[in-house]
Amino acid sequence: MPSRFRSVCFHLALCCLPLAAPAGSAGVEVLRQPNPLGLEWLSVPDSTKTCLRSGFDFKDGNVDSGNLLRIEPAGRSFQEPDAVWVLFDAAGPGAITSIWLTGKNRQGKAGIGGRLNFFFDGEEQPSLSGELPGVFEAGDVFLKPLAEKSSGGWVCYAPIFFARSLKITLTGAAASYVVRTNSLGQAIPHLYHQLSYQSLKGPVQSSTAASLRRTAAWSRPAPRDPAVRTLDLAPGEIRVVAGAAGTGIVQSLRLRFESGDPDAARLRIRADGQTLVDLRVPEFWGFSRQARPDARLDSALLAVGPDGTYASYWPMPHRGELKVELVNGPAPARVRVELDDQPGWPQPEHLHFHAERVTDTTEPGRDIKLLEVAGRGHYAGAILEMANATLEGDDRFQVDGEPFPPAWHGTGTEDYFRCGWYFTGGALTRPVYGLLDNAVPKIAYRFHVADRVNFTRSVVIGFEHGHHNRYRGPYSGTVFWYGERAEPGKP
Repeated sequence: MPSRFRSVCFHLALCCLPLAAPAGSAGVEVLRQPNPLGLEWLSVPDSTKTCLRSGFDFKDGNVDSGNLLRIEPAGRSFQEPDAVWVLFDAAGPGAITSIWLTGKNRQGKAGIGGRLNFFFDGEEQPSLSGELPGVFEAGDVFLKPLAEKSSGGWVCYAPIFFARSLKITLTGAAASYVVRTNSLGQAIPHLYHQLSYQSLKGPVQSSTAASLRRTAAWSRPAPRDPAVRTLDLAPGEIRVVAGAAGTGIVQSLRLRFESGDPDAARLRIRADGQTLVDLRVPEFWGFSRQARPDARLDSALLAVGPDGTYASYWPMPHRGELKVELVNGPAPARVRVELDDQPGWPQPEHLHFHAERVTDTTEPGRDIKLLEVAGRGHYAGAILEMANATLEGDDRFQVDGEPFPPAWHGTGTEDYFRCGWYFTGGALTRPVYGLLDNAVPKIAYRFHVADRVNFTRSVVIGFEHGHHNRYRGPYSGTVFWYGERAEPGKP
């Protein structure tokens, strides 16, 4: 293994040592709670570091496939029939929060093959194993929609826990992939992989095939007694259309414009003296129904119904008063508004929700910043509008001032959105990722639940804009996060 590669692997091994919660924080390890995929945990603070093990080009080039952790036995070529490709190897306790794979097969098409093996806690034989792509498609162990084929890739979101250690290997795979050359001039398989994970402080039980079959998918809290109003708004009128008082958490917000122009309306949400949202309606939901009539969005957190209902299921905690305000456009509008607020806080501490427009611009040689925050919280996802020329850009998230390469370093923009090969399979809308339609520029989304990116002091959510940041042009989107900004003058 080249020394540069060894240093990167060593960095990845150290990056997920548990971090202490900041003073006064009542954070929990969300992954150790019942149903960590439940949306009710999205607003709860957690200081645990999230890392990404991927095959990114460790010389900062664009050969992001086939850079495996190692080959076993040592000195063996990956092309030998009995070679073992090691994708992941970490000490516990910990949890894999997502797996994404794609590759190019010998026919030059998107495909994956070989046998995926999970060795828990020093096992000599894997207690969990299956052939690709079937293990992600069949629903026998990893249930749908937690595991499935995406648009050019294969993804698994079932949390996989390990008590003492976990090694993930791929065997019998050499004949399944085209061979290419990496930045060091070495032959490598054309396999792309990303595994997000956390090292945990508290004990966990290792996953089994039986426990994985019982994993519940993303769930929204059951509606209670939403407040419903229908209002007539004059041209240009600014009005508070819904609200909640006291300590609570807004579980859902639904807007339906029975007349008027939602594209011209602005949504503002304020709570506890902060402006949490100040976006046009199509910005918050990621697209204009008028400009993109074929777009479909039906995710666990945001949806736009066939009848034009805009629904948000982002939990929005408030300590005191929360107000939802609409700024109407130039035409009269009639709007039906539903707000479901849950009184009280289930946990000792909850963080404010934020949705913000991406305002950074592309510059040569510098990643574009979707989000840059000093404070604490977690990045929860984005809806991004982007040109094809941007898609070679890697996702690179720098947490708490860490050096380069960061603990989260991906392999490409469409890879980040859980797809592959420039979204070769076309549009799809899934619970936490999707491509809205087949128009250009592309609009894709990804939301982080169990795989959220926690930070205790600061975060920069960055993307290369094309290979080596060479793309110059428009970049737009909306970013979602939970947290509290640091007060000026305070660490």
